[in-house]
Amino acid sequence: MCRLFAQVSPAPRSARTSLLDAEFSLLKQADADPKNPQTDGWGVAWFDAAGRPRLEKSGGSAAAQKDRFARAADAAVSNIVVAHIRAASRGIPVDDAHAHPFVDGSWIFAHNGSLTIRREVAAELGARRARLKTDSDSEVYFQQFLKHLDACGDPARAFELCVEEDWLLWESCRARYPETDAPYTALNALAAEARGVYALCHAARRGLADCGVCHPDQPWSVMSLAEREGSMLISSEGVDAGAWTRLSPPETISCTLTGGRVQTRRRSLTPRSPRGAVPEVSRR
Repeated sequence: MCRLFAQVSPAPRSARTSLLDAEFSLLKQADADPKNPQTDGWGVAWFDAAGRPRLEKSGGSAAAQKDRFARAADAAVSNIVVAHIRAASRGIPVDDAHAHPFVDGSWIFAHNGSLTIRREVAAELGARRARLKTDSDSEVYFQQFLKHLDACGDPARAFELCVEEDWLLWESCRARYPETDAPYTALNALAAEARGVYALCHAARRGLADCGVCHPDQPWSVMSLAEREGSMLISSEGVDAGAWTRLSPPETISCTLTGGRVQTRRRSLTPRSPRGAVPEVSRR
C-alpha cells in the first residue's frame, strides 16, 4: 500500500520528526514489511510563504534515497506538508512523473489505492482531461476531484461525488473487468490547498496487505488522525507510538487554518451506487 501523510500547523513547521525520526515514521514504514516494501517512488510537497505549492519527488526508493528524502523533509517548513511513499498500481509506470504528490494550480494531491476504471473516469473529465500529464490512475482521480470541486465548491462533497460517479460508470463497464467486483480498491486521498488539507478515507476492496506494518491491529485502509503540539496529523498509519484516532470510513476530514488555529471537522459519508449503498471493506 502507498503511505500517506499530512501535517497542518498554525505556524510554519517542519515535519521531519514524522517523516524520518519517529518510531514509526513514514520512511520507516516504507520497508518495515520486507515482503512488501514500498520502492516505487516518494514525494514531499508544501506551500511557500506566498501560498504556492512546492514539490520534491522521485521515482526511486525512499529508503535507498534516504539523504535526498531527508533534504526534502528539511526544506518543507510550512503550515501544510504532504508526503507520500508509493507502491505502484499494476500497469502504471514507475518514474519521477508518476510519483506522488501531484500538483495542479494551487492544489496538491496524493492517493493510496487503485482506480481500476481510470480510462472511463478520464473520458468524463471534460476540459480537465487535457491537464493530465501522465496515465496515472491517481492523477485521473485528482482531476476528477477538481472537476467536482469546481462544480460544488466543497471538498468533502467533491470526494463523495467521485465515489458516486465511479459506481455509476461501473454499471456500464464492469464487463470489461471480469476479475474484479468494484471500480477501485481504495480512494484514500489527501487534497491540500494553502488554507488546509482535506482527506477521504474509503476502500471498497482489499489491496496487497490486510493491515498496517507498524500497527498490525489497524486495517490497511483505515487512516488515522492525531494532534501533536497544536498541529494536526493525518496518516495512513500512525507515525509514532502516541495516541491516534482511527477514522470510520467512509469519512472525510478537513483540517483548515482559521484564526491562527487548526480547525478540524469530520463528516461521515453515505455515498450511493445505482444498486444501493457503496461497499466499505473495513466494515465487512
